[in-house]
Amino acid sequence: MKKSMEISAAICYTVDAVNESGCLKGETMNRQPANNQLITAAYERLSRDDELQGPSNSIKNQQALLEEYASRNGFANLVHYCDDGISGTRFDRPGFVRMMDDIEAGKIQAVLCKDTSRLGRDYLRVGLFIETLRQKGVRLIAIGDNVDTAQGEDDFLPFRNIIAEWHARDTSRKIKAVYKSKGNSGKHTSSHALYGYAKSSEDSNQWVVDPEAADIVRRIFSMTIAGLGPTQIASALEAERVPSPSYYLAQKGMGNGKNREFADPYRWWGTTVMYILGRVEYLGHMVNFKTFKANFKDKHRQKTPEDELVIYENAHEGIVAPATWETANRIRQNAKRRRPNSLGEANPLTGLLWCADCNAKLYNERGMAKGKWKDIYICSSNRKRTTDCTSHRIRTDTVNELVLDTLRTVSEYARDNEADFTRQVNEMFSNRQAGNIKAGRKKLTASQKRHGELDKLIQRIYEDMVAGRITDKRFEVLSAEYEREQSELEQAIADLQAEVDSIEDSAERAERFLGLTRKYTDFTELTAPMLHEFVQRIVIHERAEKNKQFTSQKVEIHLNFIGQYQAPMTDCEEPDTEQLERERKRDYHREYYRRRQENGGKPLTPEDTRTPEQIADDESAKREYWKAYNRDYQREYQRKKAREKREAKTAASEMSAAV
Repeated sequence: MKKSMEISAAICYTVDAVNESGCLKGETMNRQPANNQLITAAYERLSRDDELQGPSNSIKNQQALLEEYASRNGFANLVHYCDDGISGTRFDRPGFVRMMDDIEAGKIQAVLCKDTSRLGRDYLRVGLFIETLRQKGVRLIAIGDNVDTAQGEDDFLPFRNIIAEWHARDTSRKIKAVYKSKGNSGKHTSSHALYGYAKSSEDSNQWVVDPEAADIVRRIFSMTIAGLGPTQIASALEAERVPSPSYYLAQKGMGNGKNREFADPYRWWGTTVMYILGRVEYLGHMVNFKTFKANFKDKHRQKTPEDELVIYENAHEGIVAPATWETANRIRQNAKRRRPNSLGEANPLTGLLWCADCNAKLYNERGMAKGKWKDIYICSSNRKRTTDCTSHRIRTDTVNELVLDTLRTVSEYARDNEADFTRQVNEMFSNRQAGNIKAGRKKLTASQKRHGELDKLIQRIYEDMVAGRITDKRFEVLSAEYEREQSELEQAIADLQAEVDSIEDSAERAERFLGLTRKYTDFTELTAPMLHEFVQRIVIHERAEKNKQFTSQKVEIHLNFIGQYQAPMTDCEEPDTEQLERERKRDYHREYYRRRQENGGKPLTPEDTRTPEQIADDESAKREYWKAYNRDYQREYQRKKAREKREAKTAASEMSAAV
C-alpha cells in the first residue's frame, strides 16, 4: 500500500500545474467555445478522510481553483455541484446525482473538477461516468490529473481510477482496524449513547444514566408487563407529548438526526418501543459490533449474528432490573399479537396458555354468542385445523380463579416458611435435574474426548500424507471430514456446557421467587403485572367429558423460577369436607364413564364397577351410582322407542307407496 501511495503522489498535480495563461503546463490554450445556453459544471467533493490531508482539499480551495480555471479559459455559466463530507465510494451523493440529472437533460457542456478522485473512488463507476460523458458529448477536465477529453483519450486515466479506489480500500482497512481494536478493548464503538444514557463528561467512553430518558425507558418496560402492546405504548406516549428518542437526542446534539427537521417531534412508533425492549444495554451490558459491512463499497450494513457479538457485562449502570427485562421480553415473545376488545383492553392471559397435547398456543375468543357473553380459550391447532388436536376449551374466568388461588397459596406459604420453602425448591430441582445433570455431563465428557481424538487423527493422516502412505486427495477428503465433525463437536460442547451450568445455577431460584412474594402481598385481584411476573406458562389438558356443562379438566400452572410447585398443608389448615366430597363424586363419575366407554357405551351394572362390599360400605356411592344407571336406562329406553316409531313410520310410507 505504501508503494501505491507513492505512485498516487507522483501523478497528482497541484495548483502549480496551471501556467499563467490558465492552461495545464505542456498544453496550448484551448478556450471553450462560447455557448450562452449551456452551463459549465464545477464539481467539488470532500470526505472526512480528505480533511486529514490538509486544507488544500477543502471545498473553498476547490471552488477557487475551478473558478480561476473557468475564467482563464472562457467557460461561461459556471454552476457549482458540491458534496461535503461524503465518501467517494458512494454514488448517491446529492450534488453528484443533481449533476447527472442535468447531464441527462442536456444542460451541461463541460464538467470541471480538481482531479478524478473527486468524482469517486470506484474505478468501475467512475469509468461508466466518463463513458456517459463521452456519449452525451460533455467535456471532462480534471485539472490536477492533466486530463481533458477534448485533447483526446488519456490511456493512464483507468489506472488513476484504480489507484483512487486503492486509497479508499486502504483507508477502510485502517478505520476498521481501529474500530476493532477499540471494541475489543472494552470501549463503546457507537458514536453516541443509547436513549436513556449520555456520555460521561469525564470519560467519553463511559455511559452514565440520563434520568429524564431513563424514566421513560423504565415506564415502557412497566407498561409492557402491565399487558400493553408496543403500539398501545407508543400511542400513550404520543398522547402525553413525550419527545421521541430521535428528537430528544437531537435536542442534546446527539444521534443520527441532530441536523434533521422533525415534522412531529412527539411521534412514537411501535417499532421504536420494540427496539427499546430488545436492547440488553439497559441491563448495564456493553454490546459492540452489532452490524458490519462485508465490503467497503456496500451502502447498507448487515446485522451481526448473535454468537459473534462482543458483550461486556456490567460495563455501565443498568436502567432496568434483569427480572424486569426478562419478563417484558418473554411477554413480547409469547404474545406477539394481542387483540383488544371493544373497550381497548387485551386479555393478559394471551401467550401464557399452551395445549398439553400438541404444545400449541391457545387462542382467546371473546364476544356475544347466542345472546351470552363468551370469553374462552381454545387450541390454535384445532381452530386452524392444522392438526387433529381437540379444542381444549376453557373459560377465562376459570383460569384466572385457578391462577389467583395458586399464587395466594404458594406465596403465603413461601413468606411464612422461607427456610422450608427454599429447602423444598432446592430438593425439588435437585431430584428433577439430577438425571439431566448426569446425562449432560456424560455426553459432555464423551464429546470432549472425541474432540481430542480428532486432533490426533488429523495429525496422523498428515504424517501419512508426508510419508507418502496416502495420497494428497485422500488427505484432503479425510481432513475435511474430521474438521467438519470437530466444528460440530465444538458447538455441541459449548451448548452442553451452557446447559450444565444453567442446571447447576438453580440454587437462586427460590430467592428470586421470594423476592416476588415480598413485592406482591395483596392477592385479592389478579393483575396483569402480577400474572406476568409470577407465571411462566399454563398447560391446559382436554376436558374429562366433552359437551358437558360440568366436568373436570387438568390445568398445570408453571411459576417463574420454581416451575410446578404444590405448597404443603400447614398444621393449622383443616381439609374442606364439602370440597373433598365434591372431588370424590367427580372421581367416581370420571371412573364410571371411563369404564362405560370401555364397555362400548352400554350402561354398567354394579358388578362392573364396584364389589358388593364396597357398595354396602358406601351407601352414598350406591345412590349416586343408581341415579346414573337409571338416567342412562331411561335415555336408552326413550331412544329405543323413538327408533321403533321412526321404523314403523318408514314401513307405513313404503307400503302406501307400493299400493
